[in-house]
Amino acid sequence: MDTAASFLSTLTSAISNCALYSREHPSIDEFARKGLVLLQKLFGESDNFDIMIIDDDLVINKKSFKGIGLQTTNLVKRIKRKGLARIEFLPGVTFKELRTFIPEILEVGKKIPDFPHIKTGVIDIRTEEAVKDEDVNSGESMTFLSQQLETMREIYKEILQLRRIGINTVNGVMENMVSAVSEKTNVLGALGYAHSREEFAYVHATNVSILSIFQMKSLGIGDRILLRDIGLAGLLHDIGKLYISQEALAKKKELTEEDWQEIHLHPFYGARVLSSLDGLPPLCAIVSFQHHMRYDGQGYPQTVSPMKQHICSQVVAIADCFDALRSMRPYRKGLEMKEVFAMMRRDSSHAFNPFLLKHFIQRLYKTL
Repeated sequence: MDTAASFLSTLTSAISNCALYSREHPSIDEFARKGLVLLQKLFGESDNFDIMIIDDDLVINKKSFKGIGLQTTNLVKRIKRKGLARIEFLPGVTFKELRTFIPEILEVGKKIPDFPHIKTGVIDIRTEEAVKDEDVNSGESMTFLSQQLETMREIYKEILQLRRIGINTVNGVMENMVSAVSEKTNVLGALGYAHSREEFAYVHATNVSILSIFQMKSLGIGDRILLRDIGLAGLLHDIGKLYISQEALAKKKELTEEDWQEIHLHPFYGARVLSSLDGLPPLCAIVSFQHHMRYDGQGYPQTVSPMKQHICSQVVAIADCFDALRSMRPYRKGLEMKEVFAMMRRDSSHAFNPFLLKHFIQRLYKTL
């Protein structure tokens, strides 16, 4: 990897770690130091190091650059989300400047401070934070959310029919979903209801997606890439059911032991398929594999070594169970919200992370 690619990879890793941990995490210092060394090498070849975004392409020192794969895509998205078209690093840049600049990329809607040796150019367009908190329950924003949900349902229907995921399309719509959902959104009013077994798969998938984004936003998570990723993970969590007997899934009578054994394989099938697809975040495969594991580890699939359920899998598990219980199924009617919460509370600390479940219930009541 040449010096320019190394610097871009280092910058992307620094920003990602900052989003995953905190602005003060020591790994950010390490990446900033490494980045500074690489910049010094680059200044030996040129008077500056110029990053430009043209459409979705990365241009380095006026030359198109496609050198670090998925990291390039993530860097472009973060820079565009910040509303920037250009970042220019000049000779004389200090560790303090670079270290302060890195977390600023994550602050969407906030102006970047002036730096002596780091110059930025702004894209003069409306940012993706189109739906402001104070407007989330307005007719316009709820209509926008409904439109995104309907689009997502249509996309999922195509996935079920064609067994093919249009990753770019799904990513684009999920970006809009992230913009449309807020912790103040009347999320219950936005959820769909399935009126038949055929409708349940795609209606449930989109409901779990929006409920997962809602939970993360209400927990204070503001990183849009992580929110998009958990939305995708929620949407695709049950994709493994495409590869098991549809007869078993459609049964109205009690399932046999053989039926259950087959159904319990769907997290494995889902994780195997999702992990093989380029362009999907690894979180999708993780959540697909873990969403039935339970908080206490007593669910399925069982692993050779104990595996702690990822916190995003815990979030999706709560959304999955809530929507399944409130929905009509082939073998029962949908339950009232009070009944759903009572059942889920009984499983708190066993099936579900008790803090996340309590927070979810409280936040849903606040949107009513």
